[in-house]
Amino acid sequence: MSSTSLMSLGRQAAFAAYAQLQTTGNNIANASTPGYARQSVHQAAAAGMAYTGSGYLGRGVSVTSVTRASNMFLASQAVAATAAASADAARNDKLKQLEQVFVGGDAGLGGSATQIFNAYADLAAAPSDLSARQVVLGRLEGFASLARGFSSQIEQSQAGVNNDVSAAVGTVNGLADQLARLNINIASTNQAKQQPNDLLDQRDLLIQQIGEQIEVHTLIGPDQTASVFVACGQNLVQGGSSHALVAQPDAADPARIVVGIQVAGQVTTLGAQAIGGGLIGGLLSFQDTDLADARCRVGQLVTGLASAVNQQQTLGLDLHGRPGTPLFAFPGPQVQADAGNARDGSGNLLANPTISVMDASVLKASDYRLCCDPANAGQYLVTRLSDGQRFTGVADGQVIDGFAINIGAQVPAAGDTFLLKPVSASASGLTALLKNPTGLAAANPVTGSSNPANSGSATINTIGMVAVSAAGYTPLTLSFIDDSGSYQMLDVNNNVVAGGSFVVGQPISHDGIAISLSGRPGVGDRFMIAPTTYPAANNGNALRLDGMASSALIDGQTVGDAYASAIAQLGMRAQGAAAAATNSGIFSAQADAALSGAVGVNLDEEAARLIQYQQAYQAAAKVLQTAQTMFDAILSIAH
Repeated sequence: MSSTSLMSLGRQAAFAAYAQLQTTGNNIANASTPGYARQSVHQAAAAGMAYTGSGYLGRGVSVTSVTRASNMFLASQAVAATAAASADAARNDKLKQLEQVFVGGDAGLGGSATQIFNAYADLAAAPSDLSARQVVLGRLEGFASLARGFSSQIEQSQAGVNNDVSAAVGTVNGLADQLARLNINIASTNQAKQQPNDLLDQRDLLIQQIGEQIEVHTLIGPDQTASVFVACGQNLVQGGSSHALVAQPDAADPARIVVGIQVAGQVTTLGAQAIGGGLIGGLLSFQDTDLADARCRVGQLVTGLASAVNQQQTLGLDLHGRPGTPLFAFPGPQVQADAGNARDGSGNLLANPTISVMDASVLKASDYRLCCDPANAGQYLVTRLSDGQRFTGVADGQVIDGFAINIGAQVPAAGDTFLLKPVSASASGLTALLKNPTGLAAANPVTGSSNPANSGSATINTIGMVAVSAAGYTPLTLSFIDDSGSYQMLDVNNNVVAGGSFVVGQPISHDGIAISLSGRPGVGDRFMIAPTTYPAANNGNALRLDGMASSALIDGQTVGDAYASAIAQLGMRAQGAAAAATNSGIFSAQADAALSGAVGVNLDEEAARLIQYQQAYQAAAKVLQTAQTMFDAILSIAH
């Protein structure tokens, strides 16, 4: 073999070793660089062999390529795990903030309501005491202020969601635009038949960063460009173009935010399920479930309590003997028309349904969606959003969950939808109306007394007002006519106006008056009901208001129990979200570790390779040195 050939072999070996050293050094330098994938030098024996009488001799080595480690399965798994972890973490953070609103004890709505009832108990003990009356007014104002504060904090949380979603959408659009431009560079450099390793690292890192904001699926083309789709299949990036996400007010409820994707100038709205995971998905899930439930539960409690207190206040007499006036004012039930509903030439909505509360005590903590029922012409389909229950074949005027639906003169068009809000807006404007303590209606409009000649053991326990008297408050006599408890209600002229049979433990009701008796009446026993003469000495209505503490005012629960249930429900949601965030975070870390183990840089391995390639380079240099020595010897012989 000539020294020239030996020189060529040494040069090729030195170049290959140098390439390996340079690549290994680059791996070590980028061991902590986000998104960097380990690179490796691939080499092959040089083409062709030199024939000698003793056999074929090799022509050295050549570097064929420098490739990056990759594992598409693990990379996709890591992106999906990141999206899930980001969604769970976002919802968990928001729920932690919401938990701070629903405080317990006297600082909560349940405790504030209890203070109202306790103040009425004190008023019942001294109905003419102005200081006791002033305390009641203070408790009413405190409850109203607290309810408005709760509502304000909930809406601040909604505003935070809106801002965070808008910011995340902007981040996604920026990353998608970068990825589209990167795809162009990758496609152009890929024509050289060698992979642009650093560009591919940037590509995968951008996909990972997009996945933190919104769940995506990725397809890698033959030219190594990435096509990215959001969870529902809408194309976000394809080749050198990208489609922008749009954050905009919900057409059904402008206070909420929705996300759409803009393609060819048209925006297609993506629901929370269509978006899937990622920060955006987690925020929308919190908005549509947790925040909506909190808003409705506070509104349900406010509506139930305020409606009951107002009604009972109007059944009594104030300190001056006048009928009581409502104690609270609050926004009534609302109907929000979808922005896409049919309109006339002037832009006014054609259909304007309304809803009215018929029984506040059975209202649910939910909003509803109303649309035409495709299976029942002229009727409507109502969906309770809290649990998805559907009411089909609903007619105009029908009562659902304590509220009546009034369609109005113009029926909705086939595609019209309406958001019904029986309770969710109530807390925002709750106001205590009464400022003068003499206006509290602590007295019943009627009082009762027993005939001294009664032979039975029955006595009047309480007289309560359950409705406004239709006939007016005039003297009445309750007369028992036999031993089985049969009775007659007589007017001032001894005319029979009502009758029935007494049942122990059940009040005798007539024209809005509920008379509770203790003991058993005898034949001929009489009880007189007369208009109240001295309201300042009567506490009947105050007792009824005090008794509301144990009344089922909120969908079968007391106010205290309803608020405790709201706190418990929120606590369960928060615990579930915290567990989900922990678990998905662990899974994401494991997925990242698996990907890093497959494509990342191991410094111990790279250090070992560095020594190996250094020795190879030194050996190649020795070959060159030997070739030089031989060449010098040949020259000296020639001379």
